[in-house]
Amino acid sequence: MDLFLDEFIANERLDGSFRGLVSRAYMPIAEKILSWKAEKGGPLVVAINGAQGTGKSTLSRFLSDFFRVSAGLNACVLSLDDIYKSKADRLALAERVHPLLATRGVPGTHDTDLGINLIKTFTCGEVGSVQIPRFRKEIDDRAEISEGYSVSLPVDIVLFEGWCVSARAESGASLSEAINEFEAESDEGGVWRNYVNGCLEAAYRDLFALVDHTIMLRVPSFDCILKWRMEQEEKLRSQCELLTDGAKHHFMLEAELRYFIAHFERLTRWMLKDMPSFAELILDFNEDRSYKNLMIKDG
Repeated sequence: MDLFLDEFIANERLDGSFRGLVSRAYMPIAEKILSWKAEKGGPLVVAINGAQGTGKSTLSRFLSDFFRVSAGLNACVLSLDDIYKSKADRLALAERVHPLLATRGVPGTHDTDLGINLIKTFTCGEVGSVQIPRFRKEIDDRAEISEGYSVSLPVDIVLFEGWCVSARAESGASLSEAINEFEAESDEGGVWRNYVNGCLEAAYRDLFALVDHTIMLRVPSFDCILKWRMEQEEKLRSQCELLTDGAKHHFMLEAELRYFIAHFERLTRWMLKDMPSFAELILDFNEDRSYKNLMIKDG
């Protein structure tokens, strides 16, 4: 375990405090997932939900590597980001429904059919491999097919991570009033927010119905997300410094991030209220992103 953890910390460029998070949260989460796997027997689909900057991707990669090394299980990570619709498709949607749908992120901007087909392929028990698309945030579009990655089949555990994975629709009445200045100015008639909520009630409900268990990485408040997302943007910037196509990349300044994050405020606040009622594991953080508590619902 020590060698595995040393290599993981080095590869992910993490600091020494990560070891404490592993012992207090990641290992109990891993043990719980293994118990779910033993109970089900067949392929398991676990949702990892969390707002921007909560560490969904790091947890998912840790669990995937750990299950492979410690239990010989084939665990794959499917990111909600990688099933975004292409920029061209989003622009067409924006023209047809509402201009705000050009911006990736909210329900309605993902290819849910692709997500359903991928999860069903992972869990069907067939032998072989499947190609997974990759979305590049720095160019705001799907990468070339050659930049995707392959997953060997069959898959034992699917770790489905994303900011709104397992989210449920709000009541229609709650959509009548704008939740922030952004909605008041850009979605005065409520067309955008009603479309997003309608997608949660329909196509996304079908996608999330494939999930067996949900883990929530919970922020202390919505206000923490801007700071955490700024840190994430800086990390992405540093990772892309050595790429040859740097001229195609764009990284957001604080004003741009404030505008971008406003798209997510309504659903984020709703998930903070609704998801604790059904998520089986809840990992809480302090405002400085340090570990606070892990709640495991054994019932």
